[in-house]
Amino acid sequence: MTNNSTGGVQTIDRALTILETLSNYDNLSLMEISEKVQLHKATTHRLINSLLQNGYIEKDPTTKKYRISLKLFQLGNRRVQNIDFLNVAKSMIRQLSQEINQTVHLVIEDDHEVLYIDKHDAQQSDTRMHSRIGKKAPMYLTAVGKAILATKPNSAIIEYWEQADIQKKTKNTITDLDAFLAEMETVRQQGYALDYEENEVGIVCIGASFASYKDLAAGAISISLPVSEIEKKDQYIAKIVETTRKISNLLGHF
Repeated sequence: MTNNSTGGVQTIDRALTILETLSNYDNLSLMEISEKVQLHKATTHRLINSLLQNGYIEKDPTTKKYRISLKLFQLGNRRVQNIDFLNVAKSMIRQLSQEINQTVHLVIEDDHEVLYIDKHDAQQSDTRMHSRIGKKAPMYLTAVGKAILATKPNSAIIEYWEQADIQKKTKNTITDLDAFLAEMETVRQQGYALDYEENEVGIVCIGASFASYKDLAAGAISISLPVSEIEKKDQYIAKIVETTRKISNLLGHF
């Protein structure tokens, strides 16, 4: 019984290795697959036939080469479609706000602006944000907007910049394109964005984006705190990065 169980697990592992290998190429021949997964040709052929019969791979009738099918995507998509995006994110920011006792926002990109779709205020805090659910704000001067923009290529950011109405809302607002592109690279490297009194005087925001199964930024969340509490910034950064990672995972992005 043990040997059969072990053999069964090994067969599954090998089949999964073949699928993962095929996912990295347009198509491969039997010999190419055998070499890449380091299995005997006969063993590889047997596993491929099983995957073919179950619809997980396809064989080109002309080239006789194999490629991965869309069946795994279809199976995974059923799970993704059952995920309520808003409820997942809202639940997570509610927990985060209660844990750190700071205001937390949830936004999505809407017509080159950020749209606030949920907000949880701290239970006991003197910080009162001008933001409200349903309000929009420019992307270039908010932490959440920066976090979403940083997921895009520079060409898309430049296009956004040329279309946006760039204004200096506070003395800290970045209004120079080269400086903003440098800021975007910093955001990419560190995994979060900062709005240091760029949108509201006296308020610092830490923002991070989360991704969907499509590998695109689905939205972003931010923590807002008074400048007087800036010394706590690092612990808040760790919390927001952890929360966005969890949201991304729940939405099918790994």
